[in-house]
Amino acid sequence: MRKWQSVFMVIIAVFTMLLLPTHAFAFQTIDKSFGLSEDVWYKQYKYSTGAPQSINHIAVDVAPGKTEVQLGLPTRVNGKETTTSLAMKNSREGNRVVGAINAGFFNMAEGYPLFLLAKDNVIVNGGTVSQGSDEYLNVPTAFGMTADGKGLIDYFDFGITLKRGGKTEAMSGLNRQRNIYEAVIYTPQFYKTHTDTNQYGFEFVVDTGQEITRNTFGQTLKGKVTHIKPYNSTERLTIPRTAFVVSMQGGDWHKKYGDVKIGEEIAVNFSIDDKWKNADYIIASGPMLVKDSKPYIMMSTNSWRAKEKAPRTIVATSDGGKKVHLITVDGRQSHSEGMNMVQLANYLVSLGVERAINLDGGGSTTMGIRNYGSNQIVLANRTSNGGGAQRAVSTILQAVSLEPVSVAKHMLFRIENDIPILEGNGSRITVSLVQDKNRNSLPIDGHITLSSQHGTLTTNGMSYQTTKAGDDRIYVMHDGTVVNSFPVKTVAGPTTMTIAEGDRTLKEGEQLRFTLKDIKDDTGQNILYDERQVKWSVEGDIGSIAGNGTFTAKNAGTKGKVVATLGNQSVAVNVTIAKKGLFTDVPPNHRYEKELAYLVQHNYINGYPDGRFLPDNPISRQHAALILTKVLQLDTTNVQDPGYKDVPKGHVYYNEIAALTTAGIISGADGYFNPQNNVTRAHMSKMIVEAFNLTGSNDKVFTDVSQDFWAYDYIQTLVHNGVATGYLDQTFKPGQAISRIHFSVFLYNSLQVK
Repeated sequence: MRKWQSVFMVIIAVFTMLLLPTHAFAFQTIDKSFGLSEDVWYKQYKYSTGAPQSINHIAVDVAPGKTEVQLGLPTRVNGKETTTSLAMKNSREGNRVVGAINAGFFNMAEGYPLFLLAKDNVIVNGGTVSQGSDEYLNVPTAFGMTADGKGLIDYFDFGITLKRGGKTEAMSGLNRQRNIYEAVIYTPQFYKTHTDTNQYGFEFVVDTGQEITRNTFGQTLKGKVTHIKPYNSTERLTIPRTAFVVSMQGGDWHKKYGDVKIGEEIAVNFSIDDKWKNADYIIASGPMLVKDSKPYIMMSTNSWRAKEKAPRTIVATSDGGKKVHLITVDGRQSHSEGMNMVQLANYLVSLGVERAINLDGGGSTTMGIRNYGSNQIVLANRTSNGGGAQRAVSTILQAVSLEPVSVAKHMLFRIENDIPILEGNGSRITVSLVQDKNRNSLPIDGHITLSSQHGTLTTNGMSYQTTKAGDDRIYVMHDGTVVNSFPVKTVAGPTTMTIAEGDRTLKEGEQLRFTLKDIKDDTGQNILYDERQVKWSVEGDIGSIAGNGTFTAKNAGTKGKVVATLGNQSVAVNVTIAKKGLFTDVPPNHRYEKELAYLVQHNYINGYPDGRFLPDNPISRQHAALILTKVLQLDTTNVQDPGYKDVPKGHVYYNEIAALTTAGIISGADGYFNPQNNVTRAHMSKMIVEAFNLTGSNDKVFTDVSQDFWAYDYIQTLVHNGVATGYLDQTFKPGQAISRIHFSVFLYNSLQVK
């Protein structure tokens, strides 16, 4: 049994007792989810451990010859590259990298891996196993893909043995820094050309006689000692291309090998336990976090490393290794705190993984994924480095699709008008992405064709046209392969539609554009149509309508309909062409329209030259005289001069005023007529009574007209004959100037008295 195995049995008992109980799986939401290839899926989660956590997860169904999880390495053993750039270098047709994470721990200063690393049985780095239960790799654990194509997380037993004569000794490591009390083998595969060790040890060169091109599991190198570097020597020992160097430090090693002689035969052997033989690769890391679907943290959970809440990178397996999970947890940021080892193990168990192992985390934690719709690898998580930059790392794990590009299977397209269509109309689609089954992007331009399932649709490029009402389907093809389809419903006409403007009353000469709205089929969906398909017409002699629905009103006082026909359906609204107003300021249907119309018809009134009547303006004495002269048909050609000082013979209304005065209907005062003065309601009463010889009286009481008021009898006579009624508040307002409209009403009422 190796040294680590005896220590391990003590450590695991302690660790098992330190594990916290597994917590119930907390609520987790999915922010993103999409396929990276047929067998690889990416998801991004929000999760809470009492603090926010952002988790990125690539799940890989490994299938030999189809989908793999590969180890990605820089060109040199001590080389470093960012996860996304290294993944891009490894991505090519037939080996398409679709996702990647950073992997093993490494010396940040010099770049070389810290722990065992092997690929295709070739030992890239011998590595070490750390001492102390607070270390990440204090027992030898690793992840790899075995010869049968499954993911494996388990212990490993890497053996380096030195044989001298009949004795065999286990060495401490291969091609790494030599520490105190250790024996390390250096071969030409070391990243330096010399051993670069201190003087507190001794070394001897064993030449095999042929070039050593690689170190492999099961390999034995045998040769003779050709050079010895003694204790305390500061010689810079070069590693020959045909030799290996044995470097030892410590009294025990000196006792055993201090007597090595030039020419002595020495052999070294590299071995790995059976489960790792012929593996695609093995990358040592730790601690192990989950085993047999239970938390299994292979380090002290009381150590500061285990308690630290930090960014984490994990690889896990499920389904007996047929599924591999590449997982990162962001940390040290406001959107994601990061997890300690106990939180991490419990979370992974909740995900349902069977085994899981910790990889290099902190500032190294990085996930790259194939950008949707391209082969570019882009950053998926938010690293904890300043500005979110990626740290250059020494190894990555990458999800790889091995199959060549094939026929189209996935497609993203947009239908410009995905609604029922009226016969004779059409639509088009825009294709934005075409992919094969492994999400490899395929060319679009010139490769897309459309076809109709039932032949009721015609196609041209990315467009289609309806020819007949009914249900059909458009097939979308890429290079002749049907990738997608969608239904097309064609209707002969709408089930419902409305003229948006509704019933209207318009003036003669007024224009209004009518439009349709709420044009729907029998399921209430909007219908695609061309406005030019709407046929507009009118019923009745109300005007004319243009093809775009613009109606021009004619023939005041008429009524009719505006009709819209679309397909096999029609809808109509009522249209009234308003009567012309008697005057521009007296609209149709005015309260006193009847009275004014009568007076206009008999040419008693005609308003002003600009077409106004000014109904609310007070009427002057001269205008009242003009109107009454017309109504009474008085002779104005041969009149007697009334002698008014303010109405000379040249006055515009001299004849009318003179005729009314001669008839005794009006009179002046003190030799003046005051033609510009307003007519009061009291004076109006006298004029009307005298003009129409009205008789009779009434006992109507007006609170503002006493019996001794000079116009009392005139007012009572008006009321008696139904010419005037007064106001609702029982007043007559005799001193108020009468408006032109009220004078007209009183005049009309007087003309109706029998």
